[in-house]
Amino acid sequence: MLYLGTSFADATLYGNIDQTYNSTKTTEAGVVTNQQTNFSAYQMGQSFLGVKGEEDLGSGLKASYLYAFGLSTDTSATPTNRQSYVGLSGGFGALRIGKQYSNAFMNAISSDPAGATGGAGALYLAALTGYNGTEAPLRQDKGVQYDLPNFVPGLTISLTKVVGNANSAVNNADGDTTNLGTDGVKTGDGNGISIAYTSGGLRAGFTSDTVTNKGINFGTQNADNGDGTGTSEANTLVAASSTDKNKLTTLALSYDLGMAKPSYSNVKMSVGSQSIKVDMFAVSVPLGAATVFISSSSGKIDLTGSENDAKAKGMQYGVNYGLSKRTVAYWHAGNHTITDNTTGVSQKTTGFGIGVHHSF
Repeated sequence: MLYLGTSFADATLYGNIDQTYNSTKTTEAGVVTNQQTNFSAYQMGQSFLGVKGEEDLGSGLKASYLYAFGLSTDTSATPTNRQSYVGLSGGFGALRIGKQYSNAFMNAISSDPAGATGGAGALYLAALTGYNGTEAPLRQDKGVQYDLPNFVPGLTISLTKVVGNANSAVNNADGDTTNLGTDGVKTGDGNGISIAYTSGGLRAGFTSDTVTNKGINFGTQNADNGDGTGTSEANTLVAASSTDKNKLTTLALSYDLGMAKPSYSNVKMSVGSQSIKVDMFAVSVPLGAATVFISSSSGKIDLTGSENDAKAKGMQYGVNYGLSKRTVAYWHAGNHTITDNTTGVSQKTTGFGIGVHHSF
């Protein structure tokens, strides 16, 4: 029990600890540009500690809360805020206010048998960066999520509103007429809708989100130095626009056949005519206490409107072995290649991780 003033409320302590030995290597034009081996906690989700609970308010109304801290179990880094929200639920549906996982991210990872691991090969994660907030759209800051009542069995509809918290005054004290973030534009304000249907082994989901005046982080691209070595243009950012909104859509399909679970996902993020698109096909197969999986991804990066600026391909595979209901030993590996179609220069990243994940 956690005591709150003179009363008390039920609370659940939960979380996970994940430790992985990782090895990664990146080459450009045949030259090794980065090579690392280390311990981290990202192969099956970052380690975290959280507390959550709910209170019955009567008449079918419930209040809920959740706060989760991100932990760095391999260093002494300061804990981070993963989620923190308060909510109400009842016959009207469910409402949550605060920092939360986005419906777009949750939909995309539902078709990823690796569960958005830290290894190379999951290209859709690159398409999900640079949207709104420091972690968005993985998690969205200053968000409101509303789940409609379940009118149809298996059908879930959710609406999202995020607030960018920008100064939208037209006339600023500094007289700056070019800074879009502070001249009449509500930078970072966004809306979204999520629709999902589950029946038996079938799951199908679609999300659509827009946010005002944000750029796109396209991940890593390549450029040729002219000497064959190439240079890395990491985190290429498409400039924000006062007229073009950042748009994100995700489509995810999966069907659990028992002996295997095939899945597919499509993620697209764009600002105006500039976009990144990723398709992923995957399958997981249970073999007793072990589950093996493999996924194949392909993507297009369009910075000029030609739909032919860069292409990407990736693969991820591995095995999870359940030592108990809460403890999993695993080995994950993968690779991805991004090729500049103008210069022909390619950057390839390979990596693997072996570790243990415990949830409680």
